[in-house]
Amino acid sequence: MTNEEQTLLMFKGLVGELPDDYRKNYAHCVDVIRKLITDYPNGEALLALGMIGAEQQMEGHWAQGQKH
Repeated sequence: MTNEEQTLLMFKGLVGELPDDYRKNYAHCVDVIRKLITDYPNGEALLALGMIGAEQQMEGHWAQGQKH
């Protein structure tokens, strides 16, 4: 299994453990993000997503067990 496959499997496991209402919110977010990626095919949405992820990591969100 590749590192990428392991990462995807880890995220699927995390999502599977979420309460139903959180899973519905997650699914909605995925739909919105996928639409943005489709609407901005030159990579702008992926760049924005990467920037937000880096900001969240710097602020310690999720990485330190914080949800908000």
